[in-house]
Amino acid sequence: FLLYNIMSKFIHHGEDKKTYVKNMFNDISRRYDLFNTISSFGVDRYWRFSLVRKFNLNQSDYLLDIATGTGDIAMEIKKKHPDANLTGYDPSPNMLDIAKKKCIKNDVDFVEGFCEKMPFDDSSFNFATITFGIRNTKSVDNSLVEIKRILKDDGILMIMEFSKTNNVLIKSLYHIYLNFIIPFIGSLFGKYDEYKYLATSIEGFYTKDEMNNILESKNFSLIKNIEYNFGLVTVYIVKNHILKVSKISS
Repeated sequence: FLLYNIMSKFIHHGEDKKTYVKNMFNDISRRYDLFNTISSFGVDRYWRFSLVRKFNLNQSDYLLDIATGTGDIAMEIKKKHPDANLTGYDPSPNMLDIAKKKCIKNDVDFVEGFCEKMPFDDSSFNFATITFGIRNTKSVDNSLVEIKRILKDDGILMIMEFSKTNNVLIKSLYHIYLNFIIPFIGSLFGKYDEYKYLATSIEGFYTKDEMNNILESKNFSLIKNIEYNFGLVTVYIVKNHILKVSKISS
C-alpha cells in the first residue's frame, strides 16, 4: 500500500508523462552528471563504457543515440569511432545544450524530440542505442515500434536499463537504496521529488524476462542479454526483423 502511494504520486504513463519527464530533466540537467556519479559510486561510467565496446561501426554506418541526455554515450562512441555518423536525440533542450558543449568538434548532430514519434525517415539507421531512457518514455511499446521503423533491416538496437530482480534479499536492499538513499542524495541538490520519481520509475519497470518478451512481441530477435550488478542492470542487444511497420502517431 505504501509503495502504491509513492508510485501514484508521480506520472508513469500517458501524454502527461511526456511533459513531466521533459520538464524534470530540464530542471535537473545542470547537476545530472554529478548526481549519477555520486549515486552509482562511479559505476555508471563503466556501464556506459561497456555498452560502447559491444559494437563496431563502419564509416558508412549511421547510429542514433536515443535519450542521449548530456551526451555521455555519444562522446564514448565518438572516441571509439571518430568517423561514425552519429545523431543524439532527446526531449530535453537543457540536457542537449550540455551535450553540445561537451561535443567540442561539433561532429554529432543533436535533435530534440520524443521517442514515440521521431523526425527521421524509415530505415535511416544501422544502429540505435537507448541508455536508461526506455522506462521514461510515454509508452515502451510505441517507442519500440518507432525505433523499429527508423532502423534498417537487420539493424541493431542496444538497450541498457534497470531491471527488477526476483532475488528477495537483493530486492529488499534495492528497495531501501531506491526509496531512501537516492531521494536523500537528490535532496542535497534540492531535487527530492525529481529523484524520487526516478527511483519509483526504476522499481516499477520490468524484469529482464518481461522486457525480452516485449522486444520479441515487436519483432526484435534477441542476440544477447548482459547483466550487471546482480541483474539490476540489463543490456538487451537485439536485431530488427525484416518485417516493417508503419509510422505511428504519439
